[in-house]
Amino acid sequence: MLRALGFKPKAIPQQLRLKLPQVHAFIELAVVPGGPRGSVTVEALHEASLTVQALPGMHAGQTGVFTYQNQSGKFRFSSKCNAVKGHHAVFALPHRVETIQVFAGTQQRSAVRLDATLTAHWRFAHGGKGVGDFLRASMTDISRTGASLIVDRELKKGTFVEVRFAVVSSSAPLTLLAEVMRVVKIEASGKNSLGLRFHGVTADQDRAIMEFINKRQAERRSRGLA
Repeated sequence: MLRALGFKPKAIPQQLRLKLPQVHAFIELAVVPGGPRGSVTVEALHEASLTVQALPGMHAGQTGVFTYQNQSGKFRFSSKCNAVKGHHAVFALPHRVETIQVFAGTQQRSAVRLDATLTAHWRFAHGGKGVGDFLRASMTDISRTGASLIVDRELKKGTFVEVRFAVVSSSAPLTLLAEVMRVVKIEASGKNSLGLRFHGVTADQDRAIMEFINKRQAERRSRGLA
């Protein structure tokens, strides 16, 4: 309505934005008192609302407690559910976020995640060895320890896959073994978001991922986007 009247919505304060979860990130949601709880994905973040995957039995008016971590640390906040639309729940953006832990030093470096989307390819890795042809996918929420992989089919938790993605255009792409830790249906596209945990990352691969994340973040800061 504000846009229709010619007013620009108020942007999320930078101090608050740094504490909020990223889009496509997995977070823990508990509906209180005595409601459902589970791991959900953040599907959208707007000036005044946060949209996540709805838990079974949720309804508007309930209060949700969100617990999660991003590149800055571990955080928690409570918010009221404004609406449940199919498989999506819309919560009011919190005015205050509680800091549980601030990352520092090597712990912070290990936790840094890049909210960017890359073209990737994947295939099954039964017994820890990739088999078959690589299939096209998208990768986001990238860190040194894992990422989210957006694919056209549903995989079971615990499945091992091999993922291939390029972090430097002039170098060969990285090929990593990963375990599917979470599977979330993206209703808007019909695809699935797989929460991956990397296994057996070498020192060179770890360094390449971190350098890629640092470079992308530096580019964003130079454009005033981070």
